[in-house]
Amino acid sequence: MSKTLVIVESPTKARTITRFLGGGTKVLASMGHIRDLPQRSLGIDLQHGFAPAYELTANGKRVIADLLKEARSATDVYLAPDPDREGEAIAWHLAELLRPKSKAHFHRVTFHEITRSAIQHAFEQPGQIDQHKVDAQQARRVLDRIVGYQVSPLLWQQVQKGTSAGRVQSVALRLICERQREIDGFTPVEYWTLDASFSAHQPAASFGARLAQLDGRKLPFDGKAALIPDAAAANALAAELERPDTRYRVAKVASTPKFQRAAPPFITSTLQQAAGTNLGMGSGRTMRLAQDLYEGVDTGDGPVGLITYMRTDSFEVAREAQAAARDFIGQAFGAEFIPEKPNFYRSRASAQGAHEAIRPTDVSRTPESLAPYLNPDQLRLYRLIWNRFLASQMAPAKLVEDSIEVEAEGAGLTHRYLFRTSASRVVFPGFRKLYDFKETESAKPGEEEEEGAPRNRNLPALPEGTACALDALAKAQKSTEPPRQFTEAMLVKELEQNGIGRPSTYASIVETIQEREYVTKDKGRLTPTTLGYAVNDFLVARLPQLFQVGFTADMETKLDEIEEGKVGWQEMLAEFYQRFREWGGADAGANAPANPEVLRFLQAFPPSLAWRPAEKRGRRTYDDKAFHDSLLEQATSGKPFSDKQWQATLALAAHYAEQAPGILEAARELKAADQLDALVRKQAEPREERAAAHPAASVEPLVAAMARIDWEAPVKRGKRTYDDKKFFKSLARQVADGVGLSEPQMAALRKLALKYQAQLPEFAELAARFQIGAGTAATTEGAETAEPAADTAKLEGLMAMLADVKQWAEPTQRRGWTFDDRKFAESLQEQFRKRKSLSPKQAEAITKLLRKYREQIPDFAGRCATLGLDAEPPQPPTVAANCPQCGAPLLQRAYRGRTFFGCSAYPRCKFAVNSLDKLPPPPT
Repeated sequence: MSKTLVIVESPTKARTITRFLGGGTKVLASMGHIRDLPQRSLGIDLQHGFAPAYELTANGKRVIADLLKEARSATDVYLAPDPDREGEAIAWHLAELLRPKSKAHFHRVTFHEITRSAIQHAFEQPGQIDQHKVDAQQARRVLDRIVGYQVSPLLWQQVQKGTSAGRVQSVALRLICERQREIDGFTPVEYWTLDASFSAHQPAASFGARLAQLDGRKLPFDGKAALIPDAAAANALAAELERPDTRYRVAKVASTPKFQRAAPPFITSTLQQAAGTNLGMGSGRTMRLAQDLYEGVDTGDGPVGLITYMRTDSFEVAREAQAAARDFIGQAFGAEFIPEKPNFYRSRASAQGAHEAIRPTDVSRTPESLAPYLNPDQLRLYRLIWNRFLASQMAPAKLVEDSIEVEAEGAGLTHRYLFRTSASRVVFPGFRKLYDFKETESAKPGEEEEEGAPRNRNLPALPEGTACALDALAKAQKSTEPPRQFTEAMLVKELEQNGIGRPSTYASIVETIQEREYVTKDKGRLTPTTLGYAVNDFLVARLPQLFQVGFTADMETKLDEIEEGKVGWQEMLAEFYQRFREWGGADAGANAPANPEVLRFLQAFPPSLAWRPAEKRGRRTYDDKAFHDSLLEQATSGKPFSDKQWQATLALAAHYAEQAPGILEAARELKAADQLDALVRKQAEPREERAAAHPAASVEPLVAAMARIDWEAPVKRGKRTYDDKKFFKSLARQVADGVGLSEPQMAALRKLALKYQAQLPEFAELAARFQIGAGTAATTEGAETAEPAADTAKLEGLMAMLADVKQWAEPTQRRGWTFDDRKFAESLQEQFRKRKSLSPKQAEAITKLLRKYREQIPDFAGRCATLGLDAEPPQPPTVAANCPQCGAPLLQRAYRGRTFFGCSAYPRCKFAVNSLDKLPPPPT
């Protein structure tokens, strides 16, 4: 009996596709890439055609056994990842791993929507893996690894440890930094406007108009100079215009018909721009929601894909979809809303022609009909896509722009004045009946209608020559405005217009520069941090050619040419790497050589070398000779050296290069002489200059006190996992080894102590000694500032109630710690007495403590109400579910603004889950 295996990327996609395939078909998810370049080494053979050394990803290690098992027993294997470069590469890696161990026939299937008809059509006409697409993805991956792996160490040395460079992300950062500097350095130019209110008696009418020309020159600027530069000039002109003998007449009346055509259906970039501008969604959130809609949502009779593939730069629309849209428009809006010929939109030259634009898979699924099945954000995004697609196939809107020009006349006038006003009338709404959203705001304020200009809903029908009376004249001071800060939508538009990135990368570019804390987002605006400026300035100064907008766009074009089969991927990389090395970006000595070369280098250490004596620092012993012997043993055994081990080998050699000239000569042969020389110079620096800001001995008391903390569970935000316990242990190990803490590390340690102060009985003493508390957190870039202080009046009220408590409970022992309410209260009282300030978390801890002793506090409920506090403790709701591990009730909890469900038996049972939908089945 034949057995078919289908492999996709995600479980959601697998569930949706399973509905459309017959029995005997197994659909599994690879969970994304199953192979990638190694995490701890370059993984590219720079000397032999840039051959990548792939290894299983974390996902790959989890799923490979199941995939191999099913592939061995299958007669046909269909590889069905997404229809783009990344998807093609996933399919290729799957085939590379599974084909040698299976007798099945391997096929590649692609589809741009997950509907029954699309899936059936794809499986009826399977194809083969497109090697050109694979080569393009492979070239991009190698390109990014070379840049990131060889430039990031320069940032570590020169800017800050932990920083990194990205080939495309760094260019996006450059755009933001340059825009912000343009804003900061902007000098506003003053100018004035004159707005008039006119009335005409025959026929009776009134309207507003702005002075548009002065002596035939267009206001407000003639070249770079303002025509009305200051109040004196405005007053002088107003005096002339308001003279009794100044007359006004209508000089020109015009009505111009205009056609406004609908915008094309969404592509990836315009979807992100429109969602950001109209829905307030970031690029990453937009793409995650679009992925949900594409992969399938249960609409009552099983999951089905609601939109076509969302990573595309093509405006193409299937003829069937176009015909369905025209039918729907005719039925819903009338025949006059259907254009005579279907609307077609031209894609840019680099667009992937096989793709479609983003559209609904079935226009009859209106947003209203799907409202019961989509969450609010999914519905808002689907509505935007549905409206935009239907509008793109509708007739254009017909408008008429009316305008009136009024001239001033009088014998005493020293200038020629022309006022102008206009208004648009919609004669036929066309596509605007359905879609009239704003794509994205302009970077330049002057490109939009100037704020404060007279606005007329409709203009009166006045014949030319009609006399007008000046009813009022308003003078207003204005100044030119700087360019706007980037929003995510504006940045995506800028990237697209400059040819930087592609549909699959826009969201990750925007998210990465924020996750690395190079950029912050406040009220939707992207602002470079001090660290972001430092990274950008170093990269632009060190490698200006590499991080140019034009060069990055050229690399994207080369990747497109690889996909089209016009350029070989290794040829393209060789050309790039040659230029990269000429610019000084590639350090050959940074990559581990082959073992025979490492062995010859280690043998350059002479037997008579005077090794430094072994040194014990903290729990570790550092012995140069023993380390050299271990490296020699590894080189002899044939076990490859990692890049990190090679860096350690060069660092060891730097200590002895002056004693043994043969070491430097051996480094020269390996093209690592420059790197070795830099290490020698660095080690020759006085140790005082490299000393930590906070020596280990001075920090040990704080570390010892914090070692007793019961740490909160790790929390994931975006692609990062924040683990307080793991982070603290890394600092504690560093201190135990005798290594001090830098200023950013100390700032982070203070912040942790502040967060967990309730578990530190001696917190008041520690706060005074180590400057912990409101207003004292280090503001060093990379570390967050301390919490703002709580309201002083509220704190004084809490302290007054705290003073009423006379009888304290006896100290208790739990899990080896002593909990003493009286000492804790005294420490907070002492801190408030000294500083008149506590953090909101400390105020919350006091409130919780007071509830415990409420019987000793007169009028407790009334005093709490006066301070705006809850006298009763908040009770977390018990969820109608039990812990799958221990059976105890799950409680809804909040942590750092996010809600999760945790076991009520914590800390005995530490089970937690973000959503009840993700609960595993109970143990059998």
